[in-house]
Amino acid sequence: METLIAVSLDGFLESAWNFGKVLAGLGFVIFVHELGHFLVAKACGVQCDKFYVGFDVPIKIGPIKLPGALFKFQWGETEYGIGTIPLGGYVKMLGQDDNPNQAEEEAARIRTVNEAGEEVLNPRSYPAKNVPQRMAIISAGVIMNLIFGILMAAAAYKIGVPIQPASVGGVAYGSSAWRAGWEPGYELVGFNEEDEESFFYRYTWDLRYAVIGAGMDGKEAVPFRVVDRTGQRRVSAVVPVQASLESNHRAVGITSASNSTVAVVTTSPADQVTAGAGSLLPGDEVIEVNGLAVAVDAHGPEESRQRLGWIVREAFARHPDQPVDVKVLRDGNEVSLTVSPVKMKSPDFVMGMGPITAFQEVSLGKRLGFKLGDVIEQVNGTDISVVGPVQLSQYLEAFDGQDVTFGVRRDAQGKSELVEIVVPAYESRIAHEAQTFTALGCLPSLGLAYASTNVVVDSNDSAVKVGDELVGMQYVKRADSTADVDSRMLRVRKMSPYLTWFFVHGDSQVSNPDVETRLVFRREGFEDEIETTPVWSEMENRFRPSRGVIFNPLKRVHLASGLGEALSLGWMRTKQDLTRVGQTLGWIANGTASVRDLGGPVMIMKVATDEAAQDVTRLLLFLTMLSANLAILNFLPIPVLDGGHFVFLTIELITRKPVSERVQGALSVMCLFMLLGFMLFIVSNDILRLWF
Repeated sequence: METLIAVSLDGFLESAWNFGKVLAGLGFVIFVHELGHFLVAKACGVQCDKFYVGFDVPIKIGPIKLPGALFKFQWGETEYGIGTIPLGGYVKMLGQDDNPNQAEEEAARIRTVNEAGEEVLNPRSYPAKNVPQRMAIISAGVIMNLIFGILMAAAAYKIGVPIQPASVGGVAYGSSAWRAGWEPGYELVGFNEEDEESFFYRYTWDLRYAVIGAGMDGKEAVPFRVVDRTGQRRVSAVVPVQASLESNHRAVGITSASNSTVAVVTTSPADQVTAGAGSLLPGDEVIEVNGLAVAVDAHGPEESRQRLGWIVREAFARHPDQPVDVKVLRDGNEVSLTVSPVKMKSPDFVMGMGPITAFQEVSLGKRLGFKLGDVIEQVNGTDISVVGPVQLSQYLEAFDGQDVTFGVRRDAQGKSELVEIVVPAYESRIAHEAQTFTALGCLPSLGLAYASTNVVVDSNDSAVKVGDELVGMQYVKRADSTADVDSRMLRVRKMSPYLTWFFVHGDSQVSNPDVETRLVFRREGFEDEIETTPVWSEMENRFRPSRGVIFNPLKRVHLASGLGEALSLGWMRTKQDLTRVGQTLGWIANGTASVRDLGGPVMIMKVATDEAAQDVTRLLLFLTMLSANLAILNFLPIPVLDGGHFVFLTIELITRKPVSERVQGALSVMCLFMLLGFMLFIVSNDILRLWF
C-alpha cells in the first residue's frame, strides 16, 4: 500500500510540475505580448495605468466572491498584476479602453485645459499621440511575440529537441503510399518543391499539415520528397485519401517509425513458456538479429542515435514460422536470446476472398495480367476459399520458387469467367500484420492488394453460418474487469472501407484483459442482426509476423551546432508556424478544414501539457507555435483586437481624421459578442472532443 501511495504521489507531483511549466509558459507568451505594448507606449510618453496578465474582473457566483486579481502591486503610475481570468492580458493606457460602456468616461478623463484656457487632450494620453506612434504601440505586441518566438525556438534547438521524425515505419497495403512504392525505412525530407531538405521534419506536425493542405476533395497530390533505403532521392506525388467514416481527415497510409527497444510483448503466458528463456522483455534493445548488427539511425548527435526498429520488424516477419536469434542490451549487459514463432489466432469461421483493389506503380501482378476487380479463387487448380484472405500470403509460402497458376474470377462484358494467370518462380516476401483500420490483404511480390467480402464461406462456429455477412464490431467490457473503459471505445463500428476484416483479425490476436470483441452479422431472412463473441484459437502452420512484439517510437534529436544555426532554425520554425496559421485560416475559409477541427483553451492546455511531459524543448517549440498563432490572430482586422485598432488608425492616416467613436464603439460591441460566442463554441468543441 505504501508503494502504491508513493507511486500515486509521484505521478501527481509530476503532473502538477508539468502543468506548472505550461502555465508559466503560457503566461510568459501573454506577458511578452503585453510587454511590447507597454514598452513602446512608455517610449512614446503614454501614461500606462495597468499592466495585467489575465483579466482582473471580479467574479461573483451566488454568495461566493472571487477577487479580480490574484496578485497586484503599484509601482509608480502603473498597477501590475495577475488577473483571475487567465484568458489573455492587457495594458490599460490613459484614454484607451476597449469597453464601449466606459468610452465617454475615459474621453472625459483625458480632457484638460491649457494655459490659454483651451480644452485639449492630455499630452500623455494615447489619443494625443500621432498616428505613427499609435501604430507602433498597437503593433508592438505582435512584434514582441515574433521576436520571442524565434528566441524560444532557438533556445530549444540549442539545447536539442527530441522529435518523432517523418520517417516511414510501416505502410498500409493498398494505401496511397503503398501504391507509390514506399517502404519502411523511407525518409520524408520535404513536402513541396520549396521546402529545404531536412531529416528533422516531424511526423505529427509537419506531415499532418502537408496532408491537410492537399484538400478534402481527394484531388491534390502532395509532392513528397523521399529518400529510400539506399539513399536515393526522388519526388513522389501522393494523393491523401479519407481516413475514416466519421471525419474528413485524410492520410497517405503510413505509420510512424520505431526504434529497436521493446515497448510491449503481447504474447500470452503460454506463448512465453513456449519461447522459454529466449523471451524478450520490455526495455530490451535489440542490437543484433541472426548475426547481423541492427543499423543505427544516421541523423542527430551521435550519442543520441537509436537503432532502427523497421530492420528488426522485417527480420521477425521474413520467416514467421522460424525462430530468430537476437542479441539485446538488457540493463547494460548483452544477452543472447531466441525469439520463437508465435501462432496466429483465428475464429472458427472463414471470410470470403474479395476483389483486387489496388496495384503498386511498379507491379509484377499487373504486368502478368491481373486486373482490378479480379477475385483469386484457385492456386494450382485448388480452391482456396477455406484458406481465407488473411492467411493467403502465408499459404503461398509453400510454393516459393515454383511456377504458380492463379485462377481468378473476372467479370467481363457482363459475364463471369475463370481466368488463369501463371506467375513464374513465385516469391514470397515480407507481409506484415494489419496496423490500420483500412488494412487490406497483399501479395507483396506481385504488388497487388485485395479486400475481403466480409461474407462467411466456411464455419464450424455454431453461432455463425455460411452466408452470414459481417456488418459491424464492438468492444465489450469483460464481466470480470474493474477498469474504467472509455465509453467512446465501446461504440458499435460499422464495417466499411475504413474498418476492414484484416484490421479486426489483426487486432484480435492480442487478448485484452478489459474488453473483448463482439461481432455483428446480418443473416438472410432475419430482420434482427446477430451478435456473437467468437473464440480466437491458435492455428496450425500460421504465424504472426510481429511475433507479438511492439517497439518504442523512434526519437531523433534536432540539435543546432552553434548559436548562429540555432537562431536560423528559430527563424525558420517561426516563419513556418506563421505560414501554417495563415494556411489554416485559408482552409477554414474555403472549406478544406472545419472550425470543428480547431482547438481552444482546453486543447491548448492538453497539448502543451503533453509536450511538457516529453521535454522542456518540446514545450518551447509549442510556445513558439502559440506565439505565431497569437501574432496572426491578434492582428486580424477585427475591432477589439490589435488588428482592428490598426485598421482604424490606417483609415485615420489616409483621411486625416479619426473614425467616429460611435462607429468604433458599435463595431467593437458587435465583434466582442461574436468573439465571446466563438470562444464558447471552441471550448464546448474541446470538451466534446476530449470527453464525449
